[in-house]
Amino acid sequence: MKTGKKSLAELSTYASRTLVQEERLAPPVHLGDGERNVWLQIVNDQPANSFTQVHIPQLESYCRHVVIGRMLADEVENFDRSWLADSDGLKRYDKLLGMHERESRAASSLATRLRITRQAIDQQTVARTLVNQKVNKKPWEIDG
Repeated sequence: MKTGKKSLAELSTYASRTLVQEERLAPPVHLGDGERNVWLQIVNDQPANSFTQVHIPQLESYCRHVVIGRMLADEVENFDRSWLADSDGLKRYDKLLGMHERESRAASSLATRLRITRQAIDQQTVARTLVNQKVNKKPWEIDG
């Protein structure tokens, strides 16, 4: 048995054996690249145990709505403004805006249900802080 200080290699080997790596929910194989990227951003932004198999359908839907919403936003941005002079162009533009709004609303609703909105995350942090705080008595309260 070796005596004395441990080498950096020995310390790192020990550390890697003692750390337990929590596995995150992997994206389903049938998701497209854009959807997979959104999935990984969401899952990696939350604690590892935040999502389970039960969340897969909602996460899939959320990812699809985000990707489609981005695609529609690009269409709106690239819409030739000269087409607005024609009533058909105006109808097409209005249709694109309506479709984008529906996708945004659906994504927002799913984000709320999945508790991945900033409000949900901040409330969890506040709740944990309040639970961990000690209750201090006010100066005028007397121990009885």
